[in-house]
Amino acid sequence: MSRSKFTALEKLKLLEEFKESDLPRATFERQHGIGKDSLKRWSLRYERDGLEGLEEARKNIHYSKELKETVVFAYLNGEGTLENLANKYGLRNVAQAKTWLDTYNGDKPLTASPSRKQVPTMRKKTTFEERIEVVEYVVKHKHSYTEAAKHFQVSYQQARSWVLKAKNGGYEALVDNRGHHKDESELTDLDKANLRIRQLEAELKDKELVEQFAKKLLELQRKG
Repeated sequence: MSRSKFTALEKLKLLEEFKESDLPRATFERQHGIGKDSLKRWSLRYERDGLEGLEEARKNIHYSKELKETVVFAYLNGEGTLENLANKYGLRNVAQAKTWLDTYNGDKPLTASPSRKQVPTMRKKTTFEERIEVVEYVVKHKHSYTEAAKHFQVSYQQARSWVLKAKNGGYEALVDNRGHHKDESELTDLDKANLRIRQLEAELKDKELVEQFAKKLLELQRKG
């Protein structure tokens, strides 16, 4: 019988054990009491959101009508499977995307999730420095996209997009090339070097935290 819940550190340890094993995923899941396809979901979340992605949701996440429509239309346009799109747009699981698709196919309107405090959905104009601050709020200080959206009054999609851009192209990728301000569109080599150092410092802290968690877990297990 599979366990309903694992801690984030337990999930991380199981992912590492699976990588080192030669077992098929289904066999490993069965032997360790893990639900079917859980390892695949954990791996995608960990790759996307780090250790935070392995944590159990402590409260309901509220999604905008625009996000729901984006996911549904992307699927109908053949831009990916529901599983791929759920990961791309930061959903907790593919069941959410499936529900939205069924709702749309049933000729029912897609509406925003009910909430007293909705995460902002409007695209707020931000400066280059503000976008970096949002990224560091998530990466360096370990806040979620939802928390970043509320804190900086930007949309969930903006926060997630900036984090992914910085991850793939560095802080330089956060420059808004549509603007005409010299400080944003004409970075010097020194500016770029300093931005890279700043990003590496944030990423190093994140990596150290993950390694510390993993080492602490292994120490506790050896003592037990």
